[in-house]
Amino acid sequence: MYLLPFPILGGLLAWGTLYFFGFKKQRWGEFILGLAAFFIALIVQNPVQQLPLLGMGIRSNADVLARGTAFVIGVSIWLGLIAGTMQELAKYFLVKGKSLNTGLFMGLGFGMTEVFVIAGATLAGALATGEPLDVPLSTAVISMLERYFVVLFHVGTGIYLAYACREGFGRKGLLAMIGIHSVIDSLAAYYQFTKSEPLMYAVEFITAVVALGLLYYTIPKAKTEPAEEEKAVW
Repeated sequence: MYLLPFPILGGLLAWGTLYFFGFKKQRWGEFILGLAAFFIALIVQNPVQQLPLLGMGIRSNADVLARGTAFVIGVSIWLGLIAGTMQELAKYFLVKGKSLNTGLFMGLGFGMTEVFVIAGATLAGALATGEPLDVPLSTAVISMLERYFVVLFHVGTGIYLAYACREGFGRKGLLAMIGIHSVIDSLAAYYQFTKSEPLMYAVEFITAVVALGLLYYTIPKAKTEPAEEEKAVW
């Protein structure tokens, strides 16, 4: 089964889920805001993650694994913490003082941008190495479900951060989202090093539960938001 369409399909299904929830009017300005948030986070995140490792002579996953389990755990936590912090900070500053619907479509733009960046990187890697992108059907379906719940996770955090700012607990809300995001990304990083199949399923399950929990809490608030608050961000 050819892998590449499946994560993209997962992102599109997440988008369709929001449409099903009643968010039929697409807010492209806010969507582009999410695209901007993704690249702002990425530009800062990658150097902060990698420079300390490069300073220790780490050039590959094999170098990390060669230093033992404790080091692998430490690096995984570091990578997850920086990813969670930078991504949620970027969202926070771009939705602060904005409507909940801005948070929703900003999160959607963030998640969908990540989908296409990952798909593009996967394709580029396959072309560079000559390795085929054919995978078992189960792997393709898992990649679709992973992107589905990750996009919904970004939507949920976007709404939550906007809501927290509006209700006066923005910093506490930001810390909560950084903590949740960092745990998920740390576990995902540890999986990338160890390739532990049970851990992969655990990460998928945790992401799904958190995403659905965030949506359960935030979607009703976004749906009942007064129309006059739904202003364009540009």
